[in-house]
Amino acid sequence: MVATSVAAYNLAKKLCQEYDKRKKEEKEMNVKCEHKSASSEQPKGEISRKVTEIDYGKHEQTVKELDRQEKEQDYARKATEAAQWCTLDHEHGPNCKRPPTSCSQDHQKEWQIYERSTEEKIAAAERFRQEGNEAYRKRNFGLAAVHYRKALLHFDYTFAETEELQDQVDAVKLPCLLNLAACKCQQEDWDEVLTQCRQALEINPRAVKAHYRCGLAYLARDEFELAKDALTSAHEIEPSNPDITAALKQLKTNMEDYKTRRRPLLAHTGRKAFRYGFLLFTAAHILLGFVWTLARAGIDYLNLDLIEN
Repeated sequence: MVATSVAAYNLAKKLCQEYDKRKKEEKEMNVKCEHKSASSEQPKGEISRKVTEIDYGKHEQTVKELDRQEKEQDYARKATEAAQWCTLDHEHGPNCKRPPTSCSQDHQKEWQIYERSTEEKIAAAERFRQEGNEAYRKRNFGLAAVHYRKALLHFDYTFAETEELQDQVDAVKLPCLLNLAACKCQQEDWDEVLTQCRQALEINPRAVKAHYRCGLAYLARDEFELAKDALTSAHEIEPSNPDITAALKQLKTNMEDYKTRRRPLLAHTGRKAFRYGFLLFTAAHILLGFVWTLARAGIDYLNLDLIEN
């Protein structure tokens, strides 16, 4: 037998009562009150609303009945919806509260994509890819990028069960990544170009277009060594590709221009550094001379003091 204090017992009792009360409220939050059937008889003492041959009271009862039926239909619809996400063990209804989550966005579209089969996802992605190609041919690069992203969204929720299905996924995903990178090249969004090309190279390390567009991105950012590595890799895969050859020539030209631009800057920086160095040397020389003068004066003073004594 375990002994406890009175305060601890009362606290535990209070917590149990609050838990039972909360569970009872959860079970009864959607319990509907029984609607009393409207009596067709007119209550005693109520003034008759019948004028000539039209019974307005009867019409009011019809309207009330229609309202009641509409409320019941709405209640049933909300109960069906709540049953899909409410985790409580009670009668579901409009008073159910969604469980707290870290994300307040509606992910129904993503869930619909997730529930499709792998073959359906591949087919849908291929349709979006074709629409993106059509927009790219019309030079509508923004719209084309949207279609390619929609295609790639399907692969975020795709888990191929076999190697054959994985090959089919890669066969559609790889051109979507490369085409999206091409759109971003046209829009000069070089960070996005590098992101898409890196994903493409994870699928196929010999994707020449990925190496080529990485080289263009690095070239645009004056990162010449990285551009040289990327374009050289592309040239090794396709030595006769004229676009890659032109990009390598452009790289060489840009490097020479960069050196030409830097030469006057380096000369100016060198002159400025020499000037500042000379000034520092002169100041140090003057300071040392001043210190030496003070030291000699101190020595002479000491010698004079010794002679007087």
